[in-house]
Amino acid sequence: MAAANIVSSLFSAGLFIYLARVLEPKGFGYLSYVFAIIFFVANFIDFGLSTYGAREIAREKRVVSAYVSEIISLRIILGAVLALLLVAIAFLSSHSAYFKILIAGSSLILFRIALASEWAFQGTEEMGMVFVSLAANAGLQFGLVYTFVKRPEDMLKVPILYFVATLPVTILLLKRLKFTLMIKREDLARMMSHLSGSLVIWFISIFAQVYNGLDIFMLGLFRRIEEVGYFTIARRVVGEMALLMIFLANALLPRLSSAFGRDAPQFKAATRKFLRLAIILTICAALPIMCLSKWLISLTVGRQYVSASLPLNIMIAGLVLILFNLPYSTGLIAGRLEKEVLKQTAGCALVSIVLNFILMPKYGMIGAAISFVFVEAIALIWIVGVYKKRIGVV
Repeated sequence: MAAANIVSSLFSAGLFIYLARVLEPKGFGYLSYVFAIIFFVANFIDFGLSTYGAREIAREKRVVSAYVSEIISLRIILGAVLALLLVAIAFLSSHSAYFKILIAGSSLILFRIALASEWAFQGTEEMGMVFVSLAANAGLQFGLVYTFVKRPEDMLKVPILYFVATLPVTILLLKRLKFTLMIKREDLARMMSHLSGSLVIWFISIFAQVYNGLDIFMLGLFRRIEEVGYFTIARRVVGEMALLMIFLANALLPRLSSAFGRDAPQFKAATRKFLRLAIILTICAALPIMCLSKWLISLTVGRQYVSASLPLNIMIAGLVLILFNLPYSTGLIAGRLEKEVLKQTAGCALVSIVLNFILMPKYGMIGAAISFVFVEAIALIWIVGVYKKRIGVV
């Protein structure tokens, strides 16, 4: 899982740097704004089914093909409906024709998210297949974008290339998992039973998205699109670091799920290792990024983005809090205590929205960065208290 994340992150970072340079702040700001909308809408495709499916497959691995067929079929239906709604709303809005076309092309990404099956291999602990998927998809995306996107006017090609690049590996994985499309009435009844079991996990992801991603969208309401581009640089750096821990949390979830209530020493040992890794990442990655932020931004995306260094330095403090939050929230979800995590994410999402509405109009991306750190501090204090109460010694 670490190798998968490192390789895919290198390709993604290269692609991010390339697009920031080629599209320039205005074009990059537009693309970031639209992608923030797309990935928020994507939450209404998954409904927590990926985490739910990985957890249930870990408990009973012989049902993997049935779970994959039922869950992905449901997500395809949801993805088609949401893509049509998103395109219809965009074309009925007062936005420019350019923005509408960009939304229409980006809606294809919703189908890639619906067809994703890495979660099933996480459930069976076949992490080699997760590596193949993440690394190959990221490599193909980088190759296609580098080949066909050469100037700001090529921005409309980006979401289409993102989607096309994922098709070969997606088809290969679905074939290996013996995926069968299920759209009959009796199939839908079984799908709904999965959905009822995953809704709490879905609400957690929605609220987490609100206080970990909605700030880009909100900043676009109050400030110039160029400032959205600057803030996206800071948000992306923090997001890539947090993504490493999220991938590891997903890898650890099946082991924690099978050990919870059956093998307490293994459960505690795995959580301790996760916390040690958070310390290592803080020392070896987060702190150096804070010290070298201006130099790193100038070296990678160019001096025109150096304004992103101040919000990035502020947000690094929030990143450290995320690194220590994930081991506890993952342990609670593994123990089927996800309702406790839901309460935490809902409360933090509300605080984030209120703070951003107060700070963004006056302070822009600096206000967004301060809000981010404050909310992550509340999230960590909350989750540690719940973990100590429901599972045991922290």
